[in-house]
Amino acid sequence: AVVSTQSTGELGPGKGTLMRDVMDTVGIIGPAFFGKAPKLSASLIEISEQFIAEQERLLCGNIMKRVTPEQIFENANYLTRTGLHKARFKWYSMLEHVPTDRPALYLMNEFLDALPVNQFQKTEEKGWVEVMVDVEKDCDRLFYTTYKTGRSIKIDQYKELAELPVGAQIEHSPAADEIVASVAQRIVQSGGAALIIDYGEDQVSTELTFRAFKDHQQVNPLEDLGLCDLTADVNFKNLKRAVAGIEGAKAHGPITQSNFLTLMGIGERFRQLYSKVPPEKQDSIIHAHNFLCSPEEMGDRFKVMCITRDSDPIPFCFESS
Repeated sequence: AVVSTQSTGELGPGKGTLMRDVMDTVGIIGPAFFGKAPKLSASLIEISEQFIAEQERLLCGNIMKRVTPEQIFENANYLTRTGLHKARFKWYSMLEHVPTDRPALYLMNEFLDALPVNQFQKTEEKGWVEVMVDVEKDCDRLFYTTYKTGRSIKIDQYKELAELPVGAQIEHSPAADEIVASVAQRIVQSGGAALIIDYGEDQVSTELTFRAFKDHQQVNPLEDLGLCDLTADVNFKNLKRAVAGIEGAKAHGPITQSNFLTLMGIGERFRQLYSKVPPEKQDSIIHAHNFLCSPEEMGDRFKVMCITRDSDPIPFCFESS
């Protein structure tokens, strides 16, 4: 059965650009698909005051009143507005606060890469040890060190890592696994699907990827604390394992962003835009297409994974994954 209500949830919506595009697309094609204008609703999981303001302005046209940190963390649903295509937008600080009373599409676009990671290194004497951060009290300087921890002892027990050589390094994000498992559980309970778009690999990496950027330059993560963007590659193999742990859920992919966008018709969209813009803007359309799809840019670096109920049909684009 097709319902005339479209519920979308986005974790880490950034400036709200993707949510705006989703609402525009569903708002435009919805009447033809549903036979009438769908009732749109969206849940945005966000805790940044700056991003909340930018999202509200883009999705609702203005800012009614800036929310405070107290409002964000003391209220499950701290902001509700009506905006684009008469959609009802609701802001939450945690996924757990979002209702599960209807099927929903969960979006995670460059969200999981910003979550904390644990780092481990294989040594000859101690086996796996955890990479930690310590401080030189005399000069108040941070530095990396290693310790044998409870988490590293668990790593020793993974058979798939036993053959890795001394000096190998791995990362694991328990937070990413927990969030993806929670989303999978919601899909099993209420229906819907999840789409994860991020950079990473579908295999065990033996190199550390945690890094920091400031002013578009890679910098030392232990300096300029609070002023840098921190990121680490997403391990899609671990995400699939997390989904497999939820009975009734199934992970599809990942496939490359290039394959996903090509199958979704980016070529036709490119031709439409290219033919409509003035000549002086055509180069920018070409650049944008190449940036998204070229293997040398984001095309292969970014992966796309989908989560559904295991009883649902295999989603389009993922039949051969």
